[in-house]
Amino acid sequence: MHSQTISLKAPYSFERLVRRLETHPDPQMRVDAEQKTLRRAFRVGNHAVLTTIRFTGDQEQPILSWETHAALRENEAAILEKNIRHMFSADVDLSPIYAQMSQDPRLVPLTERFRGLRFLLDDDLFQSMVRTIIGQQINLAFAATLMERLLELAGEKVEDADGNCFLAFPTAERVAAMDVEQLRPLQFSQRKAEYIIDFARVIANGQLELDGFWRLSDEEILAQLTKLRGIGKWTVECLMMFGMGRPDLLPVADIGLKNGIQLVYGLGERPDEHEMRKIGESWAPYRSYVCLYIWEMIGAIKRKEPWVHA
Repeated sequence: MHSQTISLKAPYSFERLVRRLETHPDPQMRVDAEQKTLRRAFRVGNHAVLTTIRFTGDQEQPILSWETHAALRENEAAILEKNIRHMFSADVDLSPIYAQMSQDPRLVPLTERFRGLRFLLDDDLFQSMVRTIIGQQINLAFAATLMERLLELAGEKVEDADGNCFLAFPTAERVAAMDVEQLRPLQFSQRKAEYIIDFARVIANGQLELDGFWRLSDEEILAQLTKLRGIGKWTVECLMMFGMGRPDLLPVADIGLKNGIQLVYGLGERPDEHEMRKIGESWAPYRSYVCLYIWEMIGAIKRKEPWVHA
């Protein structure tokens, strides 16, 4: 068995993470809110590794630990820990973000209401792009359904000691070998199926190296990916935000963000892209996190959490 404790810088709210998963479901994740555990199959090289993530302590003294019974070499265990740290934004310091947001009195209620909320990132950039393509122009619940169907069709299965099945996301090679006709009965549109398989083939054929993106600027990543069919600016911004954890993105085409800004700033109508950019100027260099907190406000309203907008 491998296990490790990961240090977290306060605040970190497991409760906010769980509440966000209610409106942003992840079919790979099994959550036990009472025990403060998450179980998920991570892909480490050629292995599907079932891992338990456990949160202890509290919001102001948070501790995260992980364990797996999978047989891993030392370097593989290190990769798994790196992926977990990334996925749970363990190395993010919220202090400067909150200091920045405190300069705008309309944002202060968000930092108070959702204190300790961080991004739950995708641990793999191929998965992140496929998830984002799936989510284009459909609601979150249906996107999660399509993700689950893709996992059941092509994901790698791993079972725990009690026979519970978990699914690791399929590799680019596995998706690249598929045909559009395999996805259409699962309610994937023709175009969405084509875009996913086309992207997988670009990766599997070595035409694009996703690991190299970590060394590129936002603009360079945008330029490379928008050359591909079915991938526009919003899709790339989501990849950089939810896959890479880039801190200063403002996806002005996002309808949910438009609605949230309208509510937070008391606007008479949805802001256009020019107005969103103007409002977002003061959020830099943490625009991604301000977006997260505005999205979470919308999520809290959908979940009917108590919320009074001043």
